[in-house]
Amino acid sequence: MIKFVVPGRPVPAVRMTQRGKYVKDRAQLYINYKNHIAWVARTKIKNPIIGPVIIKIKVFVRGKGGDWDNYAKSVCDGLNKIAYKDDSQIRKGEVEIISCGKDEQRVEIEIEEVA
Repeated sequence: MIKFVVPGRPVPAVRMTQRGKYVKDRAQLYINYKNHIAWVARTKIKNPIIGPVIIKIKVFVRGKGGDWDNYAKSVCDGLNKIAYKDDSQIRKGEVEIISCGKDEQRVEIEIEEVA
């Protein structure tokens, strides 16, 4: 099992376009966060898992936060080709959103290979 923490305010995935127009600011924030997840994951994971996986994500965010599925997408996209070869390997996922203070914001990730 792989466990690690991504520090900082979690950023949910966003649509890259809205009515056919590129949404620059929010999209760039998402891309930067996805790259941050990838960077943290590379420091914790040597090789991607080959088989199916279960992923558990705890999102600690101040205020209301975003939709759980958008947090899952940003985390899973950031882990793609690092924790596993492709996110199609994910067989089960769990996302929990937890309110916290400004300085406690983070994402806790657990990835487990299943037989």
